[in-house]
Amino acid sequence: MKTTLLVAPFLLAMALAVYVQGGDSIGFALWNALPMLAGLGMLLVGHRSRRAMPWGRLAFAVVATLFMVWFHLSWLFDWGGARTSSSTSALAFIFMPLWAFILGAVASVLAWTTHRLARLRATP
Repeated sequence: MKTTLLVAPFLLAMALAVYVQGGDSIGFALWNALPMLAGLGMLLVGHRSRRAMPWGRLAFAVVATLFMVWFHLSWLFDWGGARTSSSTSALAFIFMPLWAFILGAVASVLAWTTHRLARLRATP
């Protein structure tokens, strides 16, 4: 049951990425779903390990997924002219997963470092 609750938001986010792509290219849809799939994989590996909470993995999964969901929603609803402001605005679908991986990695390192420093301070 817990695993299903963990997987559901990621599956919904991936479905959003595929929906926004409109079925034009399954390759781009999979490319855009890749950061969310990687985050889900990290969480499932950490969830099954039964060790301490994997803060770095959790931060990567949440940040990368929320970034991709934000981008796809802004494209779908044309927030701030995301879709209609430029004839080349669809090129963002190529680079957005890379940016999600970079932001996720930065969040992961920050979360891991913060958790590590908190543990060091708590130890007498």
